[in-house]
Amino acid sequence: MQASSTVSATDRAALTRDMYALASYLMRRGNVGTFAAVAELDLSFTQIKALCALDDADGERSVGALAESLGASLPAMSRAVDGLYERGMVSREENPADRRVKRVRLTDEGRKVPAGLSEGRLTALAQLIDSFDEEEARTLSSALELIVARREEIASHRPDAKGLTT
Repeated sequence: MQASSTVSATDRAALTRDMYALASYLMRRGNVGTFAAVAELDLSFTQIKALCALDDADGERSVGALAESLGASLPAMSRAVDGLYERGMVSREENPADRRVKRVRLTDEGRKVPAGLSEGRLTALAQLIDSFDEEEARTLSSALELIVARREEIASHRPDAKGLTT
């Protein structure tokens, strides 16, 4: 009985190292396109984080809540949002109950930034998957099918079919 738990632990350790190697490879390959896209945007890191956070929120948030969620000061987030507003990437309105509170929401222009960053990552992933032979692709597909079916927190990040490029 002891021997099988040792084998299982060894397999999980090896799996962890292999998953790390894969994730590291994908991040590095995806970052090439992502960093190029970021450079073209001429946005601050805080502005990019704000756009991605608003995209994740799938709605509107107050500037204060946005600052808190990203670990930024309220003045820094206010400046970031002002710049995004001037570029048409967010809409902004006062809360009727408290005019000091500003609510922000992504515009169609603002949605393009997180989508473009994701596109770079998807492209790197598609290139890797295109390099697999049929057996490798089928095996990976079967394993991912099991994982995604049981883990909604992973499945919820799946892009729609039009978000994939090949």
